[in-house]
Amino acid sequence: EYPLVLNTGRIRDQWHTMTRTGKSARLSGHIIEPFAELHPDDAAAAAIADGDLVEVVSRRGAIVVRARLHEGQRRGSVFVPMHWNDQFAACAAVDTLTAAATDPVSGQPEFKHTPVRVAPWPASWYGFLISRRRLPMVTTGYWALSRGKGVWRYELAGRELPDDWARCARELLCQHAEQVEWIEYHDKGQHRYRAARIENGRLESVIFISPDPKLPERDWLLKLFADGQLAERDRMAILTGKPATGQHDVGPIVCACFGVGRNVLVNTIREQHLTTPEAVGEVLRAGTNCGSCVPEIREIIAEVLGDAE
Repeated sequence: EYPLVLNTGRIRDQWHTMTRTGKSARLSGHIIEPFAELHPDDAAAAAIADGDLVEVVSRRGAIVVRARLHEGQRRGSVFVPMHWNDQFAACAAVDTLTAAATDPVSGQPEFKHTPVRVAPWPASWYGFLISRRRLPMVTTGYWALSRGKGVWRYELAGRELPDDWARCARELLCQHAEQVEWIEYHDKGQHRYRAARIENGRLESVIFISPDPKLPERDWLLKLFADGQLAERDRMAILTGKPATGQHDVGPIVCACFGVGRNVLVNTIREQHLTTPEAVGEVLRAGTNCGSCVPEIREIIAEVLGDAE
């Protein structure tokens, strides 16, 4: 019934309930939503793919988080970080799953060995929203909130399809009778929707909806929020869901200190034949400040060099 063992703990850039670190856009940029890390073999046995939403269930409760597959995770175990509570996610408080038992000597809670099962959490739609404003808590089945530089970021998913995405998006991002510039793309047949609210020529909010979790990377959109005036090519990029020609998608942030993304690391390592984290640091500065991203940089180097063989 509960074939896996749950382990909990910290992730590298957050501390406890994120009361301090959660306010830092730079620290929040590395991992923006709660997750369950599984070994690929355990995931395959449960028909779970990397990036799927999953339900983690114990005898005490259940949470819904994003699946992350990693060869380094021990088979039979699943790791869920402790940081997310109901201020930052709809249903991700890992203490919901753990028992109240404590060690009779130290008083240490039993947070490291909880029997659980992990199963897909099927959604009818997936999406994300980025806004300069912190919006009222959304009522979708799944949401996770994180701080960005000058923006708030929401990852979203739900089991029920709204009747009208255009109406729902406007109700969420615009006050009644509010006059704002609004651009949108809506493919009703494919259930794909993209829209942006623009104020005084600047990007104020964007929302992207898809029938599957394969959504665009967010970093090029975050750059549009920082750029000031929104160019015509950027408006078209939002509607097409792809960065404008000449713009580069840096990928998910790996080095939070210097804002270095995975795609930048992969391309630079491949093009310049870099073989050590020290060499990467000399070129990109990644890993040269706090050093917490060095293990991930080392993994990326091994992955790139392995592909080249």
